[in-house]
Amino acid sequence: MRPSPKAALRLALALLLVLPPFPLTAEAPESVIVVCDDNYPPYVFRDGDGAIQGILVDQWRAWEQATGVRVDLRAMDWFEAQAEMRLGRADVIDTAFRTPEREAIWDFSPPYADIEVPVFVHRDIGGISKPSDLRGFRVAVKAGDAAIDRLYSLGVRELVEYASYEAVVSAAARRDVPAFCVDFPPAAFFLYKQGIYGDWRIAFRLEGGSFHRAVAKGDRELLALLASGFDAIPRERLMEIDRAWLGESLPDSAERNRLRALGLASIILLSAAVLLAALVLTLRVRVARATAELRRKVAELESSEERNRAFIEALPDLFFTFDREGRYLEYHTSSPGLLALPPEHLIGHRLRELPFPVDIVGKLEGAIAEALDARRLVAIEYELGVGDGLLRFEGRVVPLGADRVLFVGRDITARARQDERLRESLAEKEVLLREIHHRVKNNLQVVSSLVALQRDSIRDPRDLELMAETENRIKAMARIHEILYRSGNFSSLDAGVYVTSIADDLAEASGAKIEVVLEGGPFPIKLDDAVPLGLAANELVTNAIKYGRAPDSGDLTVEVSLRKTGERCTLAVADSGPGLPAGFDPKRDGNMGFTLVRALASQLRAELAVGPVPGARVSLAFTPASG
Repeated sequence: MRPSPKAALRLALALLLVLPPFPLTAEAPESVIVVCDDNYPPYVFRDGDGAIQGILVDQWRAWEQATGVRVDLRAMDWFEAQAEMRLGRADVIDTAFRTPEREAIWDFSPPYADIEVPVFVHRDIGGISKPSDLRGFRVAVKAGDAAIDRLYSLGVRELVEYASYEAVVSAAARRDVPAFCVDFPPAAFFLYKQGIYGDWRIAFRLEGGSFHRAVAKGDRELLALLASGFDAIPRERLMEIDRAWLGESLPDSAERNRLRALGLASIILLSAAVLLAALVLTLRVRVARATAELRRKVAELESSEERNRAFIEALPDLFFTFDREGRYLEYHTSSPGLLALPPEHLIGHRLRELPFPVDIVGKLEGAIAEALDARRLVAIEYELGVGDGLLRFEGRVVPLGADRVLFVGRDITARARQDERLRESLAEKEVLLREIHHRVKNNLQVVSSLVALQRDSIRDPRDLELMAETENRIKAMARIHEILYRSGNFSSLDAGVYVTSIADDLAEASGAKIEVVLEGGPFPIKLDDAVPLGLAANELVTNAIKYGRAPDSGDLTVEVSLRKTGERCTLAVADSGPGLPAGFDPKRDGNMGFTLVRALASQLRAELAVGPVPGARVSLAFTPASG
């Protein structure tokens, strides 16, 4: 609250009457520059027109009148105020806490106001009562505030700095941060101003501090001038300034308190009988209502217990309650034949005291400890001899309170046997598939050998070339089945491995040097796509070996690349030869090999493209089939 003009005039007249003259020395400066925070209500803050006001403003005016030294009071962001002081552009800094770092560069006046430094957290957040509880939370602070070093020394490291206390509280109002540290006077002001006072609570308080005025280290004369000036201001004047901005409580003397107490006592005595009668009546009504409510809840509880009992009776499981030490506390089951021991031998005994296998006891005790410590469900499986047979159980352990767990055991022997039969059947089918691929590979190798024998009887070079190409195509198909035979996956294979093996076979057969480049793998591909891909690679590499020698040197360089970008794969074969004829159309022109490549590209749903000279480059871009 700002004082009215009339009150300010009365205060000024009174000040002229009571202020003693201040003895100025010849060394007293004509003016001093004082910097301070510009947003620390009620000590200093700005009005609606942007002018600074508050306790400090009035105190420095009184000091100016007492000393005759003009005061240039400059309010700004606190971090900027400290920077101005350190750079020597200010004589005095006000509202400063005393810290070891600041004591190294400033000299301080005696304290003139004690300030609480609380840490606020949102009311929805519990479990924070000390600094260590804030670790992992973002805490808003004002840049340059002494609380930053204090929080950091206490292990609170995730600090978010804002230019002013008002900006800190605004960030809290937006829920940008779950906690903030602001001196109590401005915190109360801004929390009420923004209408969120009830949304935040004080989690704890840091070690409090006091306001000082500080000067540059060693400037004792100015420090003495500050002290003398404020000592010269009458105490009544300082109290008036505080009352103007902090307000004052209503006057209440001891006599008034006694009269008020007597009046209250009289009222209480006069209305005691009425109140007592009303209280009795009210209590009777409340007792009747509470009794009816209690009966209703008891009926609901009994009904709930009946439902739970029926539910448990319908389940074929074992239900036990254990304490932390693995002691049987309670049991229930609709299948007593699943119990390894009679109930009377279990209740009250710990697991390790009973004739159970050591590994099962260890597994159950570990599950109980994990469920209680982690506060979550823990599932285990174990085999236990029951009656004349060995049964397999699935156990689920859930916490009940701090030191008890509920154990639910289910007989899964039949399911485990079914799973084992399925695994055996799957293993048999895998053996059968592996044998099929092995035989197909052998049969294709037999066909390849027959073609090789037939080739030995042919003398025509063109026919020999055709027979060799046919043999290579058969080997490419046989290579698929060899890869599938050696792998554990019979529905797909790695195209990179497949293309590399084809290139190696052709390099070995022709003596050519073939470089294979794989990028972005692995390249899983279904069997339906693997056959046309392998045959296309075989045709393109065979073509490159036949026509890819450099026209000048006769050297042969063949590069086979398989690249994957996202879901898209590209197979490309390039050579160093004379390249494809001018105007070559990959969709129409070419020999039988290129015609076969076009057909294979169609099966792959691939885009066929040829690259620029020098040399020839043919690519197939396709998306492997899924599923």
